[in-house]
Amino acid sequence: MKNSYFILLSLLFSFECVIASSSEGLTIYKAKEIVTLDQTISSADSVLISNDRVLAISSIKDLKDRYPEASINDQFKNDVIVPGFIEHHIHPFLSAITMNAEIIAIEGWNLPNNQSQAYRDRDSYLKRLSDIEKRMKDDKPLVTWGFHHYFHGDLTRDDLDLISSERPILVMHRSYHEFILNTPALEYFDITRDFVESLDEEARMYADFDKGHFSEQGMISVYPKLLKYLGRPEYLLSGLQLTEDYLHQNGVTMIANPGAWLIEPIQKAKNLILGDENTPFRSFFIPSALILSEEHEVSELIEESKKLLDWGEGKVEYLPNRIKLFADGAMYSQNMVLSEGYLDGHQGAWLMQEGLYRSVFKLFWDEGYQIHIHQNGDEALDLILDVLEENMEINPREDHRTTIVHFGISRADQMERVKSLGAIISANPYYVTALSDLYSRKGIGPERALEMVRLGDVDRAGIRFGLHSDMPMAPGSPLDLMHAAVNRINFANEVAGPNQRVSPIAALRGVTLDAAFIMGLEDDYGSISEGKLANFTILSENPLTVNPERIKDIDVIATIVEGKHYPIN
Repeated sequence: MKNSYFILLSLLFSFECVIASSSEGLTIYKAKEIVTLDQTISSADSVLISNDRVLAISSIKDLKDRYPEASINDQFKNDVIVPGFIEHHIHPFLSAITMNAEIIAIEGWNLPNNQSQAYRDRDSYLKRLSDIEKRMKDDKPLVTWGFHHYFHGDLTRDDLDLISSERPILVMHRSYHEFILNTPALEYFDITRDFVESLDEEARMYADFDKGHFSEQGMISVYPKLLKYLGRPEYLLSGLQLTEDYLHQNGVTMIANPGAWLIEPIQKAKNLILGDENTPFRSFFIPSALILSEEHEVSELIEESKKLLDWGEGKVEYLPNRIKLFADGAMYSQNMVLSEGYLDGHQGAWLMQEGLYRSVFKLFWDEGYQIHIHQNGDEALDLILDVLEENMEINPREDHRTTIVHFGISRADQMERVKSLGAIISANPYYVTALSDLYSRKGIGPERALEMVRLGDVDRAGIRFGLHSDMPMAPGSPLDLMHAAVNRINFANEVAGPNQRVSPIAALRGVTLDAAFIMGLEDDYGSISEGKLANFTILSENPLTVNPERIKDIDVIATIVEGKHYPIN
């Protein structure tokens, strides 16, 4: 009897400990409304989190009755909670460099430390560049980003020499696939005629020493020389912190970087800033097969990609079994490869030549990797689908999630093939905002320009898609991306391709649940569901019910990431 008594006391004590540990860290967040994107939940105004996970979603009354020991946080009682925004394709390193540069771009940027206005013609661009140079009080290089030749006209070494024949000037194209340097900059960075002539044939095609212009493979060849300045610790670290602050102020709770630059000291800088415990989001990286193939044989690429898995630290990690491939060139440079060519007769550019692309795709496909592929032209999409179909026939795979990235120019007849092959889309809807009006007059004509990023057709075909900024190619703001996809209003204030607009719910999924699906992380991210990470973005209004033309104007109040509150100042 005595033994039974002590056993009973022991059981009661254990039960009390379980209750105490389960109630520890329990918080109910009350909101005006919660958009869960969980089909099992019809409506809710409160969510219960336990440490870093969602425990329950319901009404405030129900949760208080079921969990009386939970603390209640009602600071968001007049706001709307949505799943944490996901920016599944940005480039922190490129963003760090551009955000720290003098921004003279085709749109204004609202940065934590600076606000720039839009410059969309040649005269205003050159005047702004000249004004910046004149007010510089030291002799350091002038580094600027945002130039776009279709808005600002051709820019050469001679044009920049007129602005300064003494100060090095480095102009980074809006696409970041092109650089223009003046004569002092060529000397400063030790880019000589002999060096350019020593490049391989493919790189020489895109390296014009006389004009100081380097694009695509030519840009990649000179980039290590530029990094001696652009990669300086103080420049890079401050730029990464700017990027972190900018993403946070736009409600981002998780990012991914497909096609990361594989330079270990730069990765360490990313780890230092983005991997810190106080960083308000988690970062996932995916290596670039293009960069790997520059230094290694195709047969070595699997092993080399695996070596990168220990490159991350803290809140930064490389995802296993993912790789980024590249088809054609940049949308902003009009280097996409098009089946019907360009109005002016120029040709696009392949970033990976077809033979290399095919062999690398097959290598990673056979290893079971999820393959993300940079694509901007419809002929490039044809190649992607041809190679995917060939590999599916030889080695069928289910749920392979081959991801077509950017999705600039495509044809309506390609959509059924995308669907039948099981591919998915990671789209940049900002192309429509920035480029559809100009490109309808220059380069590709209205039929193709107004139908670019044809997400309406994608949605009707039942193909899953996410939205990304490719920052700095577009502002890293999920609300701006939603706005672009829903409204398709371009710089001329016209609706480009009305039939290609998508619904607000499809756009919201594109920056939350479907973005997580693209990354293969939907078990933990993308919706407010029991058991998932407690990642929320708190908004002043509901993007599903507000006037669609006001989506981008919704205020971001705060984020909650893995149960931790990060206010937005």
